[in-house]
Amino acid sequence: MQAWSQFYSVTAGAAATLLGLLFVAASINAPAALGPEEAISRRLTEQAFQNYLAVMLVSLLALFPNIDPKTFGTVVVLATAGWSVWVVIRFSQTVFRSMAWPARLRSARRHLSAMIGFGIMLWAALRLALGWGEDFNWMAAAMLVLMISSTTVSWTLLTRFAKAKPG
Repeated sequence: MQAWSQFYSVTAGAAATLLGLLFVAASINAPAALGPEEAISRRLTEQAFQNYLAVMLVSLLALFPNIDPKTFGTVVVLATAGWSVWVVIRFSQTVFRSMAWPARLRSARRHLSAMIGFGIMLWAALRLALGWGEDFNWMAAAMLVLMISSTTVSWTLLTRFAKAKPG
């Protein structure tokens, strides 16, 4: 775990910073982000927050002094399992809602990247927890997928906020 401490320090700081910026953007544009008629924006905002929180949480867990890989894997599985289920629910809500196919595919693609990131994270964490290997490279890949997914979704939200009519 010690060899990965700089990586986790950087990802924790980056996730916390981007989470704070997203919080400010969503707060300033709350009607466009969370309004009752803004279901798409609300799901995107939720996804970006959830992904940044997951990256920050896993990074901070990895920085615990003297944490062994099995304990780290177990805690990551327990901490992210519920979020992973919610990612799948949000994806299915997106795919099965009534809208034009091109828009539905764009929305599904945004949620699919989060599903992939959480899937990789759970797989790597399970392998660590069960002692099947030290898959820190896969955990790092999951963190990067979630960070890229969140940043892409955040950009989409910012463009939606810019187009929203002042309230």
